[in-house]
Amino acid sequence: MTPIVPARLPAAAIFDWDGTLADTLSAILRAERDVMRQLGLDVSIDRLRTTYTPDWRAKYRELGIPEDRWPEAARMWESRMLLARPRAFPWARPALRSLRARGVRIALVTASGRAIVEPNLARFNMTHTFEVVITADEVVQPKPHPEGLRAALAHLGIDPGDAVYLGDTTVDLEMATAAGVPFAAIGGTIPDRVFHARGAQPVWSSVAAWTAAL
Repeated sequence: MTPIVPARLPAAAIFDWDGTLADTLSAILRAERDVMRQLGLDVSIDRLRTTYTPDWRAKYRELGIPEDRWPEAARMWESRMLLARPRAFPWARPALRSLRARGVRIALVTASGRAIVEPNLARFNMTHTFEVVITADEVVQPKPHPEGLRAALAHLGIDPGDAVYLGDTTVDLEMATAAGVPFAAIGGTIPDRVFHARGAQPVWSSVAAWTAAL
């Protein structure tokens, strides 16, 4: 399917968390490397970066981790991420305030668990920023399945075509496209050419750049 690209001020902007609003990629990769070592795999940070996806099932499958060890690996990864102290991108709060001031409703749909996201929302002074927060704990089908995004839309009472989803990976793109939601690609996590090959253009350097262009 060809992604839908937003062409106007949306009624709602729905955000990915990791790599889009929160600078968490380094922490995620370190946690993944530690987990791989515990499982007896010597996987470099460079390889983990080039194969990065928020779809952890796809990642474990690609790395050859037996499926019966996936729950164990996921628990170890979460325990390490709970200790991480990432930062919000410096433009994140001003960009979100700008959108809200223009009447755009704000929501969050993330593949991370609530136990990881909520403490960082508090640290970033974003606890009350989003009308709805959908984490991995609230869905049966994780990204790229559109369950989480559809749940956010239902909570907001907004049609898919009147919203936009902002994310930094092709998994985010696939979810938005499956839900019929326009997509804004945020660069930095994966090469821009990967988005271009999937029909997602332009690729914005940050959420702030996208917001300023509206």
